[in-house]
Amino acid sequence: MQKLWQKNWTLNHTIEAFETHGDLLLDQRLVKYDVLGSLAHAQGLHQIGLLSGTELSQLRTSLLNVLTLEKKGQFTLQLGEEDIHSKLENYLTESLGEVGKKIHTGRSRNDQVLTAIRLYTKEQLLTIWEELLACAEAFASFADQHPNVLMPGYTHMQKAMPSTLGLWSGAFLAGLLDDLTFLKTAYTLNNQSPLGSAAGYGVPLPLNKELTAQLLGFAKVQPNPLYCQNSRGKIEAAVVAALITVLQDLNKFATDLLLFTTTEFGFLSVAAELCSGSSIMPQKKNVDVAELLRSKVHLLLGNYTQLVGLSSNLMSGYNRDLQDSKKPLFESLTLTADCLEVTTLCVAGLTVNPERLQGALSAELFATHYALELVKQNVPFREAYRQAGQAYSQLEFAAFVESCTQQLTDTKQGELIPLINQLQQEKTIFTQERKKYQTSINQLLSRKGMYAQTYRL
Repeated sequence: MQKLWQKNWTLNHTIEAFETHGDLLLDQRLVKYDVLGSLAHAQGLHQIGLLSGTELSQLRTSLLNVLTLEKKGQFTLQLGEEDIHSKLENYLTESLGEVGKKIHTGRSRNDQVLTAIRLYTKEQLLTIWEELLACAEAFASFADQHPNVLMPGYTHMQKAMPSTLGLWSGAFLAGLLDDLTFLKTAYTLNNQSPLGSAAGYGVPLPLNKELTAQLLGFAKVQPNPLYCQNSRGKIEAAVVAALITVLQDLNKFATDLLLFTTTEFGFLSVAAELCSGSSIMPQKKNVDVAELLRSKVHLLLGNYTQLVGLSSNLMSGYNRDLQDSKKPLFESLTLTADCLEVTTLCVAGLTVNPERLQGALSAELFATHYALELVKQNVPFREAYRQAGQAYSQLEFAAFVESCTQQLTDTKQGELIPLINQLQQEKTIFTQERKKYQTSINQLLSRKGMYAQTYRL
């Protein structure tokens, strides 16, 4: 296969396989994003007079045809094609001759691949954003359905104070909303167009980088061309760091779920269709989906370490080490979206076992409440603390427990309301951001009304 850099020698087959084989599988995911970048770049070349209207039309037709072929599974990278950028340019040259040879004007594969990765990452982050909101909604719904159902609260894995299912579920809602702050920061960092930075030093052509950024739905141009390359690996690491915060919360939920669904606890049950069995023990109903949820944050931590390591100790400019940043980034994005979807199913499939919860509300849980009740009667706290420590195991303490239990059950948990209000606001922000991006891409695909398509994430 002809290389874009072809010289008067043939690349050793073993070397070529080593350099490209695994990367071709990853590049297959970038086909449509490389097409989008090329559509915008062609429009930019036309604006500065380097492509005629006819040439632009021919390139657009061929590029849009690639999208059609890719959807049908007929635009697949093969060993020898080096990367998606080479395959795409070779296709355009074979289809259009000299016109196809013009598409790379003012562009390097360095800014070309970075543009495709940024677009791919942006769409994946929008998907994760949507899945996170759906997962947060599931926790909010569960909390709202069981706001005052009492359960033991734990510190040091020992019974501590009375809690509620609403408080427990609301904690994960609050966590996901915090995670969204990290996610939106990573989204903003990624939402910069590197197109036009070429190999990292710009080109002596009046490329309209603002135009191509707008066409592709980026929020801004990444202004320093050298930093475009220096930021590769760094921004990817920031994205994965944000994803880790999400999976930290899902990890804690999974751990709680595994504990609270055991025979010994029995506070909750999980829908049978979400569980598996044992090949030898007929009675087993395993919530092993939670075990796999719990493990994924550790995989992402490994991916984060890879990204930081790959992008460290490199001199300024592009270094091919960065090719290996695709795999940990892509895997992290996919795993996070999958984990959020699975968690939403798990929360929706929970059943509360009130008898087991009630039975777990032993007297010692109310010792702190008893001490504070004494404080209201002007007993100094430390003395109240001592008296409560002696009283909770005594018979007369039972009446207080019963009264306190009723009081807690009748009290509406107010912590949930601001969280639900915040969730609604975040849904509006997401809807606006997704619509803005979809509108940009649809306008790019249907430029001048000639190629009307509807683009969906």
